[in-house]
Amino acid sequence: MQVCFCRVPTILVFMISITSCEQKQADIPSLSFEENLQQQLIDAESGDVIEIPAGVHRLTRSLSLNVSGVTIKGAGINSSILSFKNQQQGAEGLLVSADNFTIQDLAIEDTTGDALKVNESNNVVIRNVRTEWTNGPATTNGAYGIYPVQSTNILIDGAVAIGASDAGIYVGQSSQ
Repeated sequence: MQVCFCRVPTILVFMISITSCEQKQADIPSLSFEENLQQQLIDAESGDVIEIPAGVHRLTRSLSLNVSGVTIKGAGINSSILSFKNQQQGAEGLLVSADNFTIQDLAIEDTTGDALKVNESNNVVIRNVRTEWTNGPATTNGAYGIYPVQSTNILIDGAVAIGASDAGIYVGQSSQ
């Protein structure tokens, strides 16, 4: 029986190529939770529900939503936590400029500025949302926990605001 070694180098090169491709794919970083969440907020369409899973999700920059008809829903006021303790960019935790918006069942913690700011929006539901500065009250905390400004038809139900430097919930510049 004769063994032909003429094909061995070809097979070996092919196997090395496959291994190299697999390694390159493994080195491609996946989106972080923060990047993925912001991309979901950008790509959202009316009627979408963006779910925040249980856990403490550490964020370094503000999030924003400009699409009407979107719901952001967590797993519970003490279960789904957006922590901005290491925030490096942005003035708020979450800035919303959209009508028919609902946010519920989550917490926003330790933002540089306002935790949840809703700007020029109509028909907003804020249900079972906790905003908190976990170091306790301090003048260095954000001014407002929940701050709908120049907005109408706002329902705030079951909300908790702890440690804001000015007012936990301020609705003075909104109506209804």
